[in-house]
Amino acid sequence: MKPITITIIKYSAILLTWFLIAWWAVFFSPFNIPEFIPYTPIKVYGLFLCGFILTVLIFSGKELLRRKSTLGIVDLTLIGTAICFLNEVVFQFILSFTLTGDRLSLFIEGVITTTIFCAFLSFFVAFQLKTKRTGRLVLFIVALIILFKILTIAFPTLIKS
Repeated sequence: MKPITITIIKYSAILLTWFLIAWWAVFFSPFNIPEFIPYTPIKVYGLFLCGFILTVLIFSGKELLRRKSTLGIVDLTLIGTAICFLNEVVFQFILSFTLTGDRLSLFIEGVITTTIFCAFLSFFVAFQLKTKRTGRLVLFIVALIILFKILTIAFPTLIKS
């Protein structure tokens, strides 16, 4: 197997492990973790997942750049997206056994939305690792937030509450 394929599988497995631990800790453990961070609309589970995704993307990107420094931003973005996609397919498959209702649509929706979100995060991480231009990275993030806000105003039914 190629080193990039091994890296994708390795970090997908690490991310899947963390997703399963977070899923158990928030929904099934006796720790009594609240659903939301107090006084905010931010879900604890979502915050855990974002932290895990960012951590895995950073470590995998650094490892790949150590092995092959000629990888570009697009390559790192696609590899990070592949890591998240593989993880999400397996995680949604496992999760589908605990869900009721239309499992296929929930599976597809979970895989697509999480993979798109991870693609954006993967681009930001790849950009930062490759260029080290934090100012431009912040500008990209602000532009994405503004674009997202404009889309939610223009298409209020696009994002479900």
